[in-house]
Amino acid sequence: MRLLGLYWSGAAEREVAGAAWALAKLQRADGGWAQLPGLSSDAYATAKALYALNRAVRSEANTEAARAFLARTRLADGTWHVRSRAYKFQPYTESGFPHGGDQWISAAATSWALMALAGPASAP
Repeated sequence: MRLLGLYWSGAAEREVAGAAWALAKLQRADGGWAQLPGLSSDAYATAKALYALNRAVRSEANTEAARAFLARTRLADGTWHVRSRAYKFQPYTESGFPHGGDQWISAAATSWALMALAGPASAP
């Protein structure tokens, strides 16, 4: 989100490029990114990183491996399942999106993934 914030705010190209480089360095060997250093790569973090890199620097760097990660982790129904880390303090409400108690983060991951996979040519 830092990279997108810099890009959207019209920050200096040098600053945007530096944030893009820092984000690219965090890509894992499996092609994905993780939400936190101690966690595994997941579709939410990977899709947000790919989307940000696509928009801010229009770079092909990291794209192939990230796209492959998202392709491998997409489910047959076209969604991505990401486990929620949120403390369950609110009553569960079924939204109709798959993945039960993980549906909120999974819906967000699916949305980010579809925007990221649309590539740099899609609207910013």
